[in-house]
Amino acid sequence: MPGNPGAPGSNRSLITWIDETNSTWNLLVKPFLPEGSFSPPIGTSSVIESGSNRTISGNNLPVDGKIGDWPMTDYPALTAIDRNPGIPTENNFSFTLQLNPTEAATPSCVSLGPIGLTLNGVVFYNAVDGRGNDALAHEIVDVYGGHPARSDYHYHFVPWRLDGVPSLEDGHSGLVGYIRDGFGIYGYKGIGGKELSNDDLDECHGHSHTPIGYHYHATIEYPYTIGCYRGTPI
Repeated sequence: MPGNPGAPGSNRSLITWIDETNSTWNLLVKPFLPEGSFSPPIGTSSVIESGSNRTISGNNLPVDGKIGDWPMTDYPALTAIDRNPGIPTENNFSFTLQLNPTEAATPSCVSLGPIGLTLNGVVFYNAVDGRGNDALAHEIVDVYGGHPARSDYHYHFVPWRLDGVPSLEDGHSGLVGYIRDGFGIYGYKGIGGKELSNDDLDECHGHSHTPIGYHYHATIEYPYTIGCYRGTPI
């Protein structure tokens, strides 16, 4: 997978899944935090449409209950690679977005912290961490695709199980969640069930077609979710 393997931060001598020469990494070789006995509260998520707004609220834990065995400090081999001591806990959030967002004249840069949220109740962060790492390549996530920043559980990509939400009639992936500019983000497949690549999408990682209008897509290529905000983020 294309990534950002030249960035600093991880214990590089233990990172065997990154090809520095070709700037790629191998998802099939990278380790993940397994599932185990960790059992936080089940996630909550609600979507309420009122007037010109859509309000999405939750507790930032997965509604489907799928989460790894945090804390990672119980796994010395993983901690040697990524010293993340975080433990996911309930962190209530509420985003009020435009029900019918419009494209801005000029796209804007994505921010650190939450850039959107899934219908599964967990927020998205962008593709990099605070050090500029490709977070998915360099940092350890659990087998369900998330990890905590302190206590804030989040995804840097769309976990594959969430791409399995009911698809549209033509095989187009279903809605996974919303980005902070109000536009929806869908899974890995476009019209006809074709798996999309960055070349199929614009600079912000989206495109427009009927009947959806403008929307974002997940890809297996960096930046995984969005590259910029096409609309105006809250």
